[in-house]
Amino acid sequence: MPLIHVTRYTPITYTGDQKQAWFSRYLTPPLRELLDRGPAAKRSLDEPREAYACILFTDIRGFTELSRTIRPNALFGALDRQVGPQSELVDYYGGYVDNFTGDGVMAVFEGDGIEDNACRCAIEVAEVAQSQSRYGGDGQVPVGVGLHVGDVAMGSVGCANRSTYTSVGQTVNVAARLCDRASGPEVLTTQTMRDAVADPSGMNFEAYADQAPPGVDDGLGLYRLRRR
Repeated sequence: MPLIHVTRYTPITYTGDQKQAWFSRYLTPPLRELLDRGPAAKRSLDEPREAYACILFTDIRGFTELSRTIRPNALFGALDRQVGPQSELVDYYGGYVDNFTGDGVMAVFEGDGIEDNACRCAIEVAEVAQSQSRYGGDGQVPVGVGLHVGDVAMGSVGCANRSTYTSVGQTVNVAARLCDRASGPEVLTTQTMRDAVADPSGMNFEAYADQAPPGVDDGLGLYRLRRR
């Protein structure tokens, strides 16, 4: 007589705190703070607010080419190994990741005196990328970084069925354009950012002689940012 083995699977249950901790990984700190307010949060989410912030963009060079040569699961792992350390540095320096932009991150630094931290974070992101192997192989990982500071609008973007809480404005646009222009490994920033830094020790702002990228005012003043 054949034997039939029956395995019973017990569904995993989570407490309210466990669920909150798990889902909080997918929310930015400003959004978590709003949701902690309860029903009153909806009004805050629907009404954008203005803020002064440093915006940092990163982009892993050559990632699009890599996506043509390896399987999607392997590509996912390669991406995670690169943006993971970047995210940890952003968190360490008091910022937060607003979103993952395909093969890089958009980070926000908000608060008094945050400009120094944002600059040091940008420098280390470029340096850490250089210390990593290229997607698990030989060679270095070139990462371009763009950094700018100024006024932004923070709020919900989307529709009733799907929205995201993010930052928008010319400050964001400039940081993104600088990231696009930066050759890896390189950090491009602005005169505005340089002037806002209170303690430039350990930082080297080198004037950027090339023409400003499209969408960036030629009179803004651009710099390469490196460790001194």
